[in-house]
Order: sequence, then structure tokens, then C-alpha cells
Amino acid sequence: MTIHSDIPTRTQLVRLLEERSPSSVSIYMPTSRLPQEGHAESVMLSNLLRSALEQLHEAETDGDDIAAIEEGVGHLIEDTEFWKRQADSLAVFATPSRVQSFRVPNHLTEMVEVSDRFHLKPLLRAVTFPQAAYLLALAKGSVRLLEVGPDAPTLSGSWTTH
Repeated sequence: MTIHSDIPTRTQLVRLLEERSPSSVSIYMPTSRLPQEGHAESVMLSNLLRSALEQLHEAETDGDDIAAIEEGVGHLIEDTEFWKRQADSLAVFATPSRVQSFRVPNHLTEMVEVSDRFHLKPLLRAVTFPQAAYLLALAKGSVRLLEVGPDAPTLSGSWTTH
């Protein structure tokens, strides 16, 4: 099974940290690595977007800004090819001028936050910890190479020596 992740680079993370907008929307949601059409996940993002829009209305955000965020995230919701390739979670960051998403191999809790800056704490584990490691297991008569991912080890190969 292939995992499609696009973990933010240091430069992208710094840009997100520095960005300020009175209507910054951060959305986190679980997704599935399994190949699928993504209909349920796009519906989940749509519901989370609705929650963010309600928070923006309650904060008396400018209507044009709200419409721009709705349109920007709406393009992501409607992108059927995007939903076919997911990791374990999705992080979406939106302002009236841009929308950026990251598919990460960490299991993140569903969350919506509207503030003057992005809520990045849930994303930090994906950036600060290695997502895979290799372990060479040597024993008399055998050698095993294990790949350890963020959730469970998987066997990459096994050899027996005589």
C-alpha cells in the first residue's frame, strides 16, 4: 500500500507560522490510505468547512473573505483525484487569499480552528519526527531488514544464510 504524503518543508512551515490574517482557518481530519473515491472524506471536509464558516460569521468576518475561503476550500473538496491519494490525516490551512493542504502519515484528531493565525501544533509531529526508520536484525543463520513506520513495523525483506 502506497502512502501519499506531502509533509511541509521547513520553509513552508515558517511561512505558515509567520502568516497573519484575521480569518485564518485551520482544519485537521483523519483520512484513509486505502484507495477509494474519497466521497466520505470530502463530505467530512465539507462539514468541517461549514463549521469554520459559522465561526467566521460569528466573528463578523467580512463577507468577501468568507466567500473566498469557502471557494478556495471548495475546490479542494471537489477535486476527486486529490481524494484518491491520501495518507492518515489531512491538514488544511485557508485564508481569503490562499488554501494549502498537507497529507500527513500521522493520525490527527478532527479539529477546526479560526483565529488570526494558523493552529500548527498538531502538524509539528509530522515535521519533527522521522516518518520511517530501518532496522537490521542479525541472528545466527538469518538477516532481516525491517522498515518501521509511524504506526507499525512492516517487514521489508528477509534472508537466510547457511
